[in-house]
Amino acid sequence: DNGLPYVKAPLHAMFLGSPGTGKTTVAKLMGEMLRRAGVLSRGHVVVKERATLLGQNYNSESEKTLKALEEAQGGILFIDEAYQLYQGDDPRDPGKFVIETLMTALADESNRDWMLILAGYPDNMMKMLNMNPGFKSRIPDSNIYVFDDYTEQELMEIAENYLKSNHYSLSDEARSALAKRVNIDYLHRDKNFGNARYIINMIQTDILPAMARRVTSAETFDCKTLTEILPCDIPSRDTTPARHSESRQRIGFTI
Repeated sequence: DNGLPYVKAPLHAMFLGSPGTGKTTVAKLMGEMLRRAGVLSRGHVVVKERATLLGQNYNSESEKTLKALEEAQGGILFIDEAYQLYQGDDPRDPGKFVIETLMTALADESNRDWMLILAGYPDNMMKMLNMNPGFKSRIPDSNIYVFDDYTEQELMEIAENYLKSNHYSLSDEARSALAKRVNIDYLHRDKNFGNARYIINMIQTDILPAMARRVTSAETFDCKTLTEILPCDIPSRDTTPARHSESRQRIGFTI
């Protein structure tokens, strides 16, 4: 307002975390915040990944990446699982054309009305960052954000909030059964654990269909029956590995 010069803070960032930890959601919130602050003109988010940036013809990746950058003008270009773009052991991998095109766009100081967010697993992303000096120089350490896995309690909170927003409720026994299932899955999770996606998928594909089968076979259809989830609707998980001899179908007969 006083006509003084100012330096724009670097926008480009890296989101590190497992699937389902809210990276895309936070990107959308950040885009809206930056739009309101006047940093970005539109604040929308364009989500891409390796498969959507590679072309049918070799070297057509540059064209598709330029189109993605054009779509993201005024907002955020969010590249999910971005480490897949870098295949260091394959010098002919077409992902290098995507990276080269992004580097050119990042170096253009005249165009500051966009933001790049690279997202993916922490170890893979840091390896890509360290092997690409161009990214490292454009994404400062202060713009690298770590998204931790949700705790068991947070997963239960996500489940309760989702069910409440869709007018469902858990009986006390069903809540205990769900907490037990979440505990088992959480203890057996690997790097592909889906976090929020995991709990939402369980509700959508297991719990609500089981409840629907139970309700449609009932004789009464009052509001509580139609909205309350019972323990029998919660899927169980058998953590005991089957013995080899028991896992095969037996044929023949015995005497």
